[in-house]
Amino acid sequence: MNGKWLLVLFVATGVISGVVWVFSNKEIIKPTVVSFNIKKEEKIGADIEKLVATASGEWVVYVYKLDSGESYGINENKIMPAASIMKIPALAAVATRSGETWILEEADRRTGSGPLQFLRAGTAISVERVMNELGKKSDNTAWVMINRRLGYAEIEKYVPSNTNYRELTTTASDVGLMLRKIYENQELWPYLEDSIYEDRISLGLLEGVRLVHKVGTDTGIWADAGIIFGDKPFILVILNKEVEREEAGKLVPEITKLAWNDANKDEKSD
Repeated sequence: MNGKWLLVLFVATGVISGVVWVFSNKEIIKPTVVSFNIKKEEKIGADIEKLVATASGEWVVYVYKLDSGESYGINENKIMPAASIMKIPALAAVATRSGETWILEEADRRTGSGPLQFLRAGTAISVERVMNELGKKSDNTAWVMINRRLGYAEIEKYVPSNTNYRELTTTASDVGLMLRKIYENQELWPYLEDSIYEDRISLGLLEGVRLVHKVGTDTGIWADAGIIFGDKPFILVILNKEVEREEAGKLVPEITKLAWNDANKDEKSD
């Protein structure tokens, strides 16, 4: 029958293919096959999304695999509060001043995390110590010292386009970019490991797995972002807001386990 089309759709082994056979006069046109495969990154992203779907507050997650460049996420481009995760670009910027010694001024002093707030004004502090206290203890006084001496404009050179350093807002994908720069500079790794805040991503990892990371904490914020090492290193960024801390304390390690299992599973099972 000229001008008539017969459409046959079939489903086999999880792959949906559309096959169109066209009969026109005596000519047979070869079938066209269109495949709709579900990528593993989409599946793991869906698993993580399901995990946080009923949780309090808002959650965004981003994973970047350093060996392959593959990535996936949940609302990874959404603007979120960064809290002290924003100390990452400050650390990268002040590394250019290593070897200097600064004098603590009263205007530098900030309460909250870190021991430098308890030192007397006029105390000489090496930039090496400033970096160490900033990274390992999230020292707020160290952060102010860096901001006052380098200036925002200098630090913002290390900040991606969707991040507002002064307002402490960012996206998970932007934090991923910042951590990729940290990954390229091994001299900075020791400042961001074995911190006093090993109570988030760390709890979802096997003992002995190396983690270079920075947490972010505030009212309703229980965030963490880091480079997870192993045979297949990857970056994991978990941002949130308006969460219940006890609940978030359980969810962050569970998200970490899902990301770790995906990154390190046997390629033959893909």
